[in-house]
Amino acid sequence: MLPVDSIVRTGEVTGQQIKNWLEKELNNVFAKNAAERFGGWVIKFKGMDITFNAFGENGKRVQSITIGEQPLDVNKVYSVCACEREGDPEDMLCRIRGVKNTKNTPFTLHTVMRDYLAANSPVTPTPPNSAKVLDAPQALLTQLSGVKYAFR
Repeated sequence: MLPVDSIVRTGEVTGQQIKNWLEKELNNVFAKNAAERFGGWVIKFKGMDITFNAFGENGKRVQSITIGEQPLDVNKVYSVCACEREGDPEDMLCRIRGVKNTKNTPFTLHTVMRDYLAANSPVTPTPPNSAKVLDAPQALLTQLSGVKYAFR
């Protein structure tokens, strides 16, 4: 993501949209059918924690979602921000469709990163554990199973 200096976009989504989006994103990574995989990694986020089964059934992987330490309310409207992806419709944010009140900020990914590093340096290379897998090692490096090799 960092080689691309995209604009930061904000918007509003329901808890149900977040849940549906997480299920879709997890299927993009862990689909049993390789033709359904898209992306290759679990998206990272701040302010939200999830637990999930990587090898669970499509649409039923997410086991829990908390936002700001509160359980997700599927009817509540949440504010989100992510990078604006060139070519996406105005009501899309990070592959979430139907986002309301979208607005491009004056910030880019690079300016946000520079400001963060200026305020928080030195930083640790260990990312927060906001997406916890329940049925695989936390440091899962591949979606493949049943193979006779291992990444080290």
